[in-house]
Amino acid sequence: MANQNIAYDFALFEEKNTAEPIRVPQKKSNVIELPKERLQANRKARLKKYLLPFFAFLVIAGLVGAYINGEVQLYTLTTQLNAAQKTLQEQQDCNARLKLRSDCSLSMEAVENYASQKLGMKPTQEDQVITMQLTNGDKSEVVQKTVEGSWAWLQNIWDTITSFLS
Repeated sequence: MANQNIAYDFALFEEKNTAEPIRVPQKKSNVIELPKERLQANRKARLKKYLLPFFAFLVIAGLVGAYINGEVQLYTLTTQLNAAQKTLQEQQDCNARLKLRSDCSLSMEAVENYASQKLGMKPTQEDQVITMQLTNGDKSEVVQKTVEGSWAWLQNIWDTITSFLS
């Protein structure tokens, strides 16, 4: 026990002088009193401090969302366009094939073969052809009297009405 460092405060055992009170140093308060005007100004500044980044975030998020939406629509439309082009190509190929088949079945050779084999018809011969000459047709011409003067417009109306009724 001889090596222990123990210290004693002997002032605690001395008599105290009651005439003079011992002043204990008071701690300073950390609270700062602000007037209401400055308090409101500080609150507005804090609101502005957070409001600008919030709106910037909203704008950036909106732009990113619009970009993603545009890309999705572009992909969808591209897919639909490719499918429509593929269908169009298939239909054009089918149309060409059917047109070729139709042309083959309606050619003059095919018609002559069908007429001779299926229907038993023969090609025309010289003795079957009769040429006829027709006279020039008669011509007729309708002559109408036209009314001239101030009553011509009334006559035109009357003629229009009678042409509708006849």
